[in-house]
Amino acid sequence: MKPLIAVLLGALSSSALACQAPSPDSLRAAWITWRAATLRDEPGASARLYKFPFLLLSAYQGDRPLRVTKAAFNDNYSGLFGAEMQFRQELKQTTDSEHIGKIDFDDKTCKLKFPVRIHDTNFTYDQKAGWLVQSIYMPEAYGLFNKGDTEGIR
Repeated sequence: MKPLIAVLLGALSSSALACQAPSPDSLRAAWITWRAATLRDEPGASARLYKFPFLLLSAYQGDRPLRVTKAAFNDNYSGLFGAEMQFRQELKQTTDSEHIGKIDFDDKTCKLKFPVRIHDTNFTYDQKAGWLVQSIYMPEAYGLFNKGDTEGIR
């Protein structure tokens, strides 16, 4: 029994040591990867860069965010990121060197205190998966999907 307890304690202490604060360079790399995949219309490649369900945000404070499941993301990709969408047009105007907001990381809980914003996209950090898109300000897409009649977007 004592060896089992020692193994468990060792596993717990090694996982506590594994916590590392994310770097701005790793966030910049995630932004570049996400932006490129989105502009190339690669839902499969960009889907792995999201924390599902991700939040679709309105331009108006007080509007309830819409939750987008992975299935709804894949099924409605062109309605979210299609070439005619305003968000897509604005994303084309961004660069790989967009301003990165402050990374406020809590070493004790091994989590971000707040999402980090680049352009209209909020990123969160997961120790295993890395940087993931948590929410996006997309007023036009929000207006299309806020009726709640699209499976997986509510």
